[in-house]
Amino acid sequence: MVYLDQAATSFPKLEEVKQAVMRAFDVAGNANRSSNMDSSRLIFEARRNIAQFFGLSDFHRVILNGGNTESLNTCIKGILKEKDHVITTYAEHNSVLRPLYELEEKGIITLTICAPYLEDIKNHIQKNTRMVIMTHSSNVTGEIFDVDLIGKYCKESDILFMVDAAQSAGHIPVSMENIDILCFSGHKGLLGIAGIGGFCVKDMEVKPLISGGTGIDSFNPQMPEAYPEHLEAGTQNIVGIVALNAGIQYVQSHQKEIVEKEYFLLQKLYEGITDYVEFYSSLENSTPIVAINIPGKDSAYVSDVLNYKYGIVTRCGAHCAPLMHKHLKTEERGIVRLSLSFQNTIEDVDLVIRAIQEISNDY
Repeated sequence: MVYLDQAATSFPKLEEVKQAVMRAFDVAGNANRSSNMDSSRLIFEARRNIAQFFGLSDFHRVILNGGNTESLNTCIKGILKEKDHVITTYAEHNSVLRPLYELEEKGIITLTICAPYLEDIKNHIQKNTRMVIMTHSSNVTGEIFDVDLIGKYCKESDILFMVDAAQSAGHIPVSMENIDILCFSGHKGLLGIAGIGGFCVKDMEVKPLISGGTGIDSFNPQMPEAYPEHLEAGTQNIVGIVALNAGIQYVQSHQKEIVEKEYFLLQKLYEGITDYVEFYSSLENSTPIVAINIPGKDSAYVSDVLNYKYGIVTRCGAHCAPLMHKHLKTEERGIVRLSLSFQNTIEDVDLVIRAIQEISNDY
């Protein structure tokens, strides 16, 4: 199998991650709920490393949960208030769009959707604009958006800035210098396992999405005010957290090599298929995603042939990003997404090139 669906989840899992997972099975205790502190120490280490990785000064403001969708829902529903105006973009995943649509439908917020570029965002600012929410990198095309520039503008304008880093974290450096809330997925570019993610939030109040036991302040009828417990009800996923910690440590030690290897593979792939496909992505300013269609062929057909004839795993269709497909005018046809990582090889790319060339020549 040649795995080119890294934007969905990383594969294969690193040996360092596998070893961390196996060690976690030998750790006794439930964090914050046992006299044995081993599991609490592992979570503390992960939280500290995540804060350092993203440039967040207070590691207590790193919230760990079941994944990026939970993070986005928690922050959108836990920060926005009645009569707030929110700006988001057509590049967003449904994990951003659907919670915002829900609040809009309930009459809590007003919502503007625009292009993911500073000038267009500036044109839609209103007096009651509370927050700009956007992705760092498109999960369809891989395009990287200038969140640093947009974040600086939001800071100057006293507007909260939330970034979905699901597709960027791990593939490119990500800094919270000009970001107020950063949501991340643990199983994609950060190389962990499914079922883990979280968010980093600067000094602001976030209402909990889920309430329950935290291991502290048990007689309080409300969730504890202290972070991170304020936003972490229930038993923590210690296996997922140690896997994420191992992945982040690997990325932090190899970020330069990861960026260089992924660009090299991306460049080779573009060169090999240029004459055979329609591109919806660009080699420059992109995470390792190539969005294509083969003229005259449906994306599902191409993806199926790549899988069953050549053993190449890709993703086709709408990628949970409907507005991006409307923007690209690919609602009916969909797009074939080839997403790589540093774990892919030049041999993988050569096979993909040959397969696409052959599919484009069949009838």
